[in-house]
Amino acid sequence: MTSLILLRHARTGYNDEGRLQGSLDVPLSEDGIAQAAEVAKRVVAEYGTTFTVASSPLQRATGTADALAALAGTATRVDARFTQRPYGVWEGHTWDEVRASWPREYETRREGLDPAIPGWGQSEDVADRVAAGLRETAADAARTGVRTVVIVSHGSAIMLGVARLLGLPLTPSRLGHLPHGAWNEIRWHGGDDWRLRRYRAGV
Repeated sequence: MTSLILLRHARTGYNDEGRLQGSLDVPLSEDGIAQAAEVAKRVVAEYGTTFTVASSPLQRATGTADALAALAGTATRVDARFTQRPYGVWEGHTWDEVRASWPREYETRREGLDPAIPGWGQSEDVADRVAAGLRETAADAARTGVRTVVIVSHGSAIMLGVARLLGLPLTPSRLGHLPHGAWNEIRWHGGDDWRLRRYRAGV
């Protein structure tokens, strides 16, 4: 049995402003750095320090992951499959700006569907990418005797990857909203046997 702790990164200035980040490489804010340190302590309190750490390549994820890795005495392994979905032409805009400029597509997104805008990362593609990374990470961990891996990623990337592994519809709202610094824990028992053990932990 292998546990994957799927942790959403700490907050950025864009998060505080309500701006969509997507593929934009926005670093943690000062408050986010403090949040990452606090989250790292909570994870260690729950799981000890015998875990490995993987991360999306975006700074807001690696900054959070490095805080964990430092406490565990390990190094962060970066895996591009855990990066956030692109938000296309919406990146850098607030949701109010999106609603004003793309009202129809905004409503589509509110329904949990993919808007027809340039550059948007399709849910099917994101789910397949993240799930492939999760499967390989779990198999590698099991092969090397690692029981727990913490993966720092992004809200919709985590939800879509988990939904794919559990055979759920690919709408992020199906599993609700994952706050910054919170995590889901899934366990792999071999083959296609994936189980969601904890949901929105750490909040």
